[in-house]
Amino acid sequence: MTTPLPADRYGARTRPRWLWWVVAAVGVSLGVAWAAWIAFQPRPVSAVVWGYDVVSNTRTDVILDVRRSDDDPVECTVYVQAEDHSVVGERTEPIAPSGTEKTRVTVSVETERRGVNGILRTCETSD
Repeated sequence: MTTPLPADRYGARTRPRWLWWVVAAVGVSLGVAWAAWIAFQPRPVSAVVWGYDVVSNTRTDVILDVRRSDDDPVECTVYVQAEDHSVVGERTEPIAPSGTEKTRVTVSVETERRGVNGILRTCETSD
């Protein structure tokens, strides 16, 4: 009695083995290309928290560095957290066109109790 060959027992392979490597390589290439395209898109507005100053138990000043490519009006929303990480104040500040690409702005946030840090939520062009 002869032992059947594996191809007779299980069937022949229908796709070549290299096909999956090609599909994976194309998928990774497309992913990298998309990520690079997104990363190099010009951002109309970017902002960072330069610092904050806890002025009193009911007020914290958040200092922002705002960069914009166009001289459009911008709205930035900041919030202040207490020591237990709860939000104790929030404010959306309109930033008028300044004629320069980089602007430093101080946003005064009224708080319900003493804040310990200021955080930027969003900064985007306003219509």
